[in-house]
Amino acid sequence: MIGILKRDISLLISSKQMIIFMLFYIPLLLFVSESFVPEILYFMILVFYTYMMSTTSFTYDLTGKSKYVINSLPINRNELVIYKYLSIFIYFSITVVYAGVYLWIINILKLADVDYFNLRGIMNAIPTIMIYVSIVFPTFIRFEPRVAQIINIILFMTFFIISSNISYTGDKGALKYLGVLKWEYIMAIALVMYILSLLLSIHLYKNRDI
Repeated sequence: MIGILKRDISLLISSKQMIIFMLFYIPLLLFVSESFVPEILYFMILVFYTYMMSTTSFTYDLTGKSKYVINSLPINRNELVIYKYLSIFIYFSITVVYAGVYLWIINILKLADVDYFNLRGIMNAIPTIMIYVSIVFPTFIRFEPRVAQIINIILFMTFFIISSNISYTGDKGALKYLGVLKWEYIMAIALVMYILSLLLSIHLYKNRDI
């Protein structure tokens, strides 16, 4: 699986769209979110970057090119799906480092007041990413790319709107209500969804014509 990981990272580095996203998404988010709580802004950056890196390589293998990967590497369909699900944690680690350095530079230059490392933001991002990919990954396998992209956009916008409301400062924001949600319960739900989604994706991918 090391071989396909190297290929995925090479794909991300060579993708102009990904490079543009990696460079300009954080400044754009800072520009449109002046009233955001820094912790939630950091959380959103972790989720978005990890998700984008995960889905970029995932969709690449589902657009007719995965058969070349399977044929050229000692990996079968089940192992490929398992790798894709496990790789989100690799991308998450990369994101924590990248976002930390990027936001640290912004903070040092006094361009904005941002969190460049927040343990609670990291812990909250993990189950959120697991739930997100648990919903999206099976749709990429089950539906045609165009339909899957529509579902992906709907989920992406829904998450952005919810996060925006949560992070809004003031009495109208939803941040003050999050104290009733225990991280352990959310993580348990995320883990169950993650495992069920993995099993479903293995089943769907095994019967997919590629």
